[in-house]
Amino acid sequence: MSKHASPTLIGAFVAGAIGLIVAGILIISGGKLLLTDKSTYVLYFQGSVKGLNIGSPVSFRGVNIGTVTDIQLVISEGGSDVQIPVIIEIDNTKFLGSMTGMPKMNEDDIDELIKAGIRAQLQLQSLLTGQLFVQIDFYPNTPAKLTSSGKYRRSYQEIPTIPTAIEKIGKLLETIPIDKVVDAMITTIYGIEKLVNSDDLYHSIRSLHEALDSIHALASSLDQEVKPVAANVQLTLDEVRSTLRKADTALEGASGALKQANATLQSADRLFSDEQILTSLDTALNEITSAANAIRILAETINNQPESLLKGRH
Repeated sequence: MSKHASPTLIGAFVAGAIGLIVAGILIISGGKLLLTDKSTYVLYFQGSVKGLNIGSPVSFRGVNIGTVTDIQLVISEGGSDVQIPVIIEIDNTKFLGSMTGMPKMNEDDIDELIKAGIRAQLQLQSLLTGQLFVQIDFYPNTPAKLTSSGKYRRSYQEIPTIPTAIEKIGKLLETIPIDKVVDAMITTIYGIEKLVNSDDLYHSIRSLHEALDSIHALASSLDQEVKPVAANVQLTLDEVRSTLRKADTALEGASGALKQANATLQSADRLFSDEQILTSLDTALNEITSAANAIRILAETINNQPESLLKGRH
């Protein structure tokens, strides 16, 4: 007759196995599981969250700090508005204070971080798969718009979000009247095609070509006529330069004569300013006058009495 297994022994064996498993996990994780300190927050993104899934990472400047735990749809009472709350879970031990070494991003400090500019934004995780992730960073120059209402306001603190560059471009494209732009482009293409194939354009191009040929011929003719004129002008310029050089030489001679005359005048001025010289000159002039009178009388006498030269004066 076989014995029945003791329930106590089985329970002890199971408990021991579980203990070994837990101990192994703690050893492998380095005891980090005992230090886990997580907080849950809600995010509201304005655009589509396609590509964001439960389990998508939440990062801060490339450091993985949490995961997306839930994505829901909330319809307003009137059914006119639909919101998409994204629930994320953040490991607070990833944010440590520089002074205390204690977790900094927790439910008590989140308001302070929001005032400092912390925001959430959707980023592309993989270009091939289109997967998204939540990027958290500081954007101090952006407004902190909060959307939470109802149970989400009571259950989770909200981190404000900002649109991505792709969302901004999408909103801009929504304001552009694509139909009108396409119609205008088609009309422009037809107009260009009509202009290119028109006879008027062909004749205009031909006329322009003929006009260019005429201008080229005129330029060649002017070139042939201008060369002799240019040679004559060069010759005339050479003659003018020669005449100017001669005039310059004459002016230099005249300048020398003027300098000599000026020196002579200065000498005469010094001569006539001497009183003794003037007195002597006056005496000499009187004597010359007397001699001239005597000679005049002698000449009259000889003229009237030529024989006096033979007889002598009585």
